[in-house]
Amino acid sequence: MPPTRILATVGAALAALLCTVAAAPAEPLQASASCKGAACNGKDPISAGCDQDGRLVESVPLATDRSIKVELFHSSACQSNWARSVGAPNGGAVLVTNKRGARYVRNTDGARRYVWTPMVDGTVQAQACLGPQNSDALTCTRYH
Repeated sequence: MPPTRILATVGAALAALLCTVAAAPAEPLQASASCKGAACNGKDPISAGCDQDGRLVESVPLATDRSIKVELFHSSACQSNWARSVGAPNGGAVLVTNKRGARYVRNTDGARRYVWTPMVDGTVQAQACLGPQNSDALTCTRYH
């Protein structure tokens, strides 16, 4: 087969492939959520698939060590919130609460970098906090 014929064949195949890709509709990535709203209370955001579209709502550093943070996350697909601590030392607790009274706490003992809580219903406002275990001295996000 002459080189020009090979180039024409390859070019036609490439053009057909590009047309197929260009014609495919771009769909947003959707979380494969296994729960929604109050049904997510107490569930792990990762095993429930809610982390797939989870977004950081607010991050607040501790006043005493700005490398340690408490963060509030929200999943639209799951309609849920959870808290995460970043770099918290042993002896700490990270918690998430919502305005319906749902509350989940995880201690930070043995954590490497991140500790996250189970989820709360995100159809109402929620807040994330971090502080020493069994203490009211907490650093918190606002309610969102």
